[in-house]
This record gives sequence, C-alpha cells and structure tokens, in this order.
Amino acid sequence: MDNTQWKAIFSCDSRYDGKFFYALSSTGTFCKPSCSSRTPNPKNVRIFYNEEAARSSGFRPCQRCRPDHADWEGLKRELFVKTKKYILHHYDQKLTLKDIGDALEKNPYYIQRTFKEMMGISPLQFLHDVRIEKSKGLLKEGHLSTTQISFDVGFSSLSHFSKVFKEKTGMTPKRYREVN
Repeated sequence: MDNTQWKAIFSCDSRYDGKFFYALSSTGTFCKPSCSSRTPNPKNVRIFYNEEAARSSGFRPCQRCRPDHADWEGLKRELFVKTKKYILHHYDQKLTLKDIGDALEKNPYYIQRTFKEMMGISPLQFLHDVRIEKSKGLLKEGHLSTTQISFDVGFSSLSHFSKVFKEKTGMTPKRYREVN
C-alpha cells in the first residue's frame, strides 16, 4: 500500500473507487476506498486492483459499501426510501432507531447516518415532523382532545407532544387550534 492509497482510505475518498479495493485481514472483507466504516489498522490492509483478485484471495464484499455493486449511492438511497416509508407507516407507534433497524435488518447507526446524509435531518427529526403534520390536521378537525391527538400520533406524553409541537410550529397545540 502506498501513501496515496492510504490517504484515500483514511479520508474515504470516492475518487479512488474502482481504481483499487482494500481488504482487511482482521474481518475477511474488502471495501471501496470510500467505505464509511471505521478507519482500519494499516497492518491489516491489503490492496487489490479488482474485485476478482480480492475474492480469489478469500475476501468477501463489505456489507456497508457493497464494492460488488456499481451504484453505492443507489443502495444508500434505497435504504433511505425504505426508512422513510417505514416511518410514514408506523409514526403512530412507539418507534426507536433500533425498531427501524430490526425491521429493515440494518444497523441502526448506519440507518441514522444514511438518512441524515440523504435528507439533512435525523430519522427522529423526520418522525417528529410527520407526527406534528398529522396532529395539525387533527387539531383543525377539532373533535379530539389534545391529549388524545398526542397519543394518536405516537407521542407517549402530552408534555412531550406540546414541547415538540411548539418547537416545530412556534405555538402550543391549543393556540394552533384557536387560530386555525
């Protein structure tokens, strides 16, 4: 491994994707230089110039960067879309990052990073946005109590609902109902 390759691995430089792959003797996997996994120990790194050479040396593709797939961004986008759909379908339930990870069979922290990279906000912030938008509609209808609405949209307490609602809209749920 030369200094340029190490710098590419260390900085996750996507400009070197396809020019070489690095394999880790500690994990038995090979990655693209842009892989977002932890920075490896240089003692464990082997360089390969094509995927076949890495495979024939006994290394398997990394599950994170998928060096055996040409479109890494497509895989991240797919995970982002699945996460977004899952949140939209389950916003009214108690929902944690671990729950989403279990449902999608992915590492919760990878979901968090990917979602934030694609959308600019965390899955929790998106969940709160969805819940607040749903609650606005219910507040406008006017037939449910604020407490009932808070539970119907997935909040576990009225105080947390009120706090998040005020952060997102600049007014309390009661005030929002009065002006709409």
